[in-house]
Amino acid sequence: MRKILFCLIASIVASNFYSQVSVSATAGTTTGTYTTLKDAFDAVNAGTHQGAISISITGNTTETATASLNASGGTTSYTSVVIKPATGVNATISGEVASAPLIKILGSNITLDGSNVAAGTTRNLTLTNISATAPQVLTFIATSAAAANTNIMVKNLNIVNGINTSSAMVMYDGNTTPTGGFFNNVTIQNNAIKKAYMGIYLFAAIAAGNGANTLVTGNDISATGTDVNRLGGVYVQGADGVTVSNNTIGNFETTNAEIKRGIWFATGTVNSSIISNTITNLGYTGTSTGGASGITVTSGNTGASAVANVMIRGNTISNFNSGGTGTLFAGIYAGGTSTSGMIIDKNKISGVKNTNVNGYGAQGIYLASTSNTSNILVSNNIVNGVAGYGYSSGGGTNDNGNGIIIASGGGYKLYYNTVVMDVNQTVAGRPSAFNVTSAVTAAAGIDVRNNIFVNSQTQTGDRYTIYSGAANTVFSTINYNDYYTSGTNLGYIGGAAKALLSDIQTGFGGNANSLNILPVFVSATDFHLSATGNNALDNKGTPVAEVTLDADGNTRNATTPDLGSYEFTAAVMAVNETTKNNKVNFYPNPVLDYLYINNDSRIKDVEVYNISGQRVLSEVINAEKGSVDMRKAPAGTYILKVNTEKGSQSIKVIKR
Repeated sequence: MRKILFCLIASIVASNFYSQVSVSATAGTTTGTYTTLKDAFDAVNAGTHQGAISISITGNTTETATASLNASGGTTSYTSVVIKPATGVNATISGEVASAPLIKILGSNITLDGSNVAAGTTRNLTLTNISATAPQVLTFIATSAAAANTNIMVKNLNIVNGINTSSAMVMYDGNTTPTGGFFNNVTIQNNAIKKAYMGIYLFAAIAAGNGANTLVTGNDISATGTDVNRLGGVYVQGADGVTVSNNTIGNFETTNAEIKRGIWFATGTVNSSIISNTITNLGYTGTSTGGASGITVTSGNTGASAVANVMIRGNTISNFNSGGTGTLFAGIYAGGTSTSGMIIDKNKISGVKNTNVNGYGAQGIYLASTSNTSNILVSNNIVNGVAGYGYSSGGGTNDNGNGIIIASGGGYKLYYNTVVMDVNQTVAGRPSAFNVTSAVTAAAGIDVRNNIFVNSQTQTGDRYTIYSGAANTVFSTINYNDYYTSGTNLGYIGGAAKALLSDIQTGFGGNANSLNILPVFVSATDFHLSATGNNALDNKGTPVAEVTLDADGNTRNATTPDLGSYEFTAAVMAVNETTKNNKVNFYPNPVLDYLYINNDSRIKDVEVYNISGQRVLSEVINAEKGSVDMRKAPAGTYILKVNTEKGSQSIKVIKR
């Protein structure tokens, strides 16, 4: 009886012991259980399990060496491998693997999904390499195009490295001195990455289509405390066709004297995008050569295409602080040898501040291509809260705070940006909303139109809206901008300050249609132009073919767009059906459902804006009479912009 009981207990213990990893397959041996992921991979590599393979993690595993999965071929034979925790299971795959990854994948058609429910988004599986000696957590290796890692999905995982002096997730060729690996059709989604030097490191060999359809989206690389990341969030080199979107990145450690980077598109990265990421809390607490850049693009012209063709759109970058002397401290940096063909659009950058007492720089957007024909479009960006400590003897990159600065090259187009210098420097200096350094020499290399440049700082000394160490010959066009400062001088060029708009027109040339008007913003943090108080700024821009939408996605007026990042409509009428000089008639006002409009010429369309200047409705009429359906608009005050064949008129109505 005792012998039978002992055997039963031993059987139960053995069953539990082998229950951490379960394998099912459609060919070969169809089921199996293992104590570690490595054991399961070894069985797949040996051809024990074949076909479509599912690896279910049913409990915690302790890996004693790298769990390495070979590419399918020869003895190893699979069509796909899915690794996922069992339903309802929270598990950790861990190991102390020095100078190597915890998990290494050499094949394709691989899914690692950390959610313990079907099609879930919860992170129930943790991968952690606890070694403090050059650890990695998850590595994909492919050394040739023929063996490329393809159809890869990595999602819903907690990826935790043992120490933040090495990278957590890597795709490359595996060489000691990497030259770039091969991968495509990769998705890295909704993972939390902790304690890494670089959170995600993607290094591709330069070849047309290598890296194509790679999506890095929705990941959290913003851990704090003992899990803090160190140098970078997402690094991409050499790839052709990567999108990095909707990630949360920041809170890196601040004591090491190095340049922290949220997202970095390095040499050869082309035909790629950085969209709608949130990057915050980067910087350096020392006084040496530390700094930070929220987004860095240094693609150059050595990639699979002659130009970078990189888009940086809709990102939010905020709260950067440094006391360092590093040469790069900026929200967005685009530079390097012949980096060209970029769009930097609809980004919000705020709170980039350098406190080094010797006066070092802080930049909102920093442009430094070496190409004189860079074809870089910078539009619809909102930049505020940029400040240095203050340095009154120079206006270069490393001297003061600048909203947008051009430090080299040419071929730049700056349209419809709103730049507000609204955080004080500590001492007097030469801060500016827009700066062109003396290193810029290419004739007619900069086109500046439809921008709002404001310096509302209050410290002593100069507070420029526009500063140029370069000659005015570097501007191809400079016009239709609004310059306003709280200081004595609007700008600086030719070695001298320029006090008045007329001095700007003389010193910089152009600017015949530029303005010197204080904009009224909706609030100190909302840089939409208020519908009230901005009559003098309404419809004062000029159309440019490259930009037809504003920062909110609203259509720009085709003939008289507004300055700055947002279209708006000024409230210019009282609440009456008609005014003396207005040929547009409308009723009833207040309105409950339909507002009826007539005019002595054809009404093309009517745009409806709320009091913050945001368009909420539009109605095409194409007749002398028509109506606007106001039923979907909440109760409140609205501005209707009536666009006729003879021009535009604005009316104010109240919706009950």
